[in-house]
Amino acid sequence: MRHAHVKAIFYNGVDYVQYLEGKLKLNEVKKAEVEALVDTGATFPALPEEIIAELGLPSLGEHPAETAEGAGKVELVANAIIKIEDRIAQSPVIKRPRGTTPLIGVVALEQMGYKVDPTTGRLIKGLPLML
Repeated sequence: MRHAHVKAIFYNGVDYVQYLEGKLKLNEVKKAEVEALVDTGATFPALPEEIIAELGLPSLGEHPAETAEGAGKVELVANAIIKIEDRIAQSPVIKRPRGTTPLIGVVALEQMGYKVDPTTGRLIKGLPLML
């Protein structure tokens, strides 16, 4: 299977809600545009610490997790709004070391209704918010 990369925008979740309520303009919402690796083995999205700082996402503490390196702990930060093309999702974000590749996990992909074509590595739009 090929690796899938996508252009994604991560927004500060609190700022984005204030935008929806008319308290902020969209250009006032903290955001980061990234080229992210789609990782269907990851639950949550993950961003390097410098992007988390840019977004102003506070820590939710360390939590037990199964990672590619085995059992351990990961630091979760507050919810972000993730936008890929014309679709959005919201999710807590895993904090990764400085300079690492941003990841999109299955929670965000499923909220947006995306699937990965294993032969091309491209995202396929399906119906979002399946029950």
